[in-house]
Amino acid sequence: MNWKMKEVVLAVILSIACGVIYFGWSTIWIPISALVGPVGAGFMFGIWVIASPIVAYIIRKPGAAFIAEVAAAAVELIMGSHFGLSALLVGVFQGIGAEIAFAIFRYKRYNLFTLMLSGALAAIIGMVYNLLANGFGFYTLPVLVTTLGIHIISGIILGGWLAKVIVDALAKTGVLEQYELMKEKRKKDDIHGNISRM
Repeated sequence: MNWKMKEVVLAVILSIACGVIYFGWSTIWIPISALVGPVGAGFMFGIWVIASPIVAYIIRKPGAAFIAEVAAAAVELIMGSHFGLSALLVGVFQGIGAEIAFAIFRYKRYNLFTLMLSGALAAIIGMVYNLLANGFGFYTLPVLVTTLGIHIISGIILGGWLAKVIVDALAKTGVLEQYELMKEKRKKDDIHGNISRM
């Protein structure tokens, strides 16, 4: 599927916006992690994967989730994230996880379940990178399982669910009328309207 210029532009804008949010969230993470520890601060994880479901939900094309997450992570890195290059590399892994959720359904299901699944899988695949590069391999098994569980729950809520809330709110303003999200919504409304008139 070819991307239209307006879809590329929107993906870039949203990825930059999410990257700025990621950078701010990383800054907030420092004092919170100092207070509750890195495991406790895991509840913040979901925001770092929100770019994927937001862009994929609107544009609905293969690669949208992955591209959005990597681009947002790159913006966070460029802005000077204290995570350094790790911010970008973990973004690649998280983007792969998020993309898998949409690929499972052959890019035909963009409901709340799929968006939440993208957040969960981003957490799981992101954990692979953390095990390889960020010292999570030194965690005891109970701590590792707890951390992963917190990341998954946060990915589901702050990644998937919150992404749907944000996009649905944007859709109501009319700014997304020319995108696949609204085109499919209009098709469904037409079908329901025709059925109700029968």
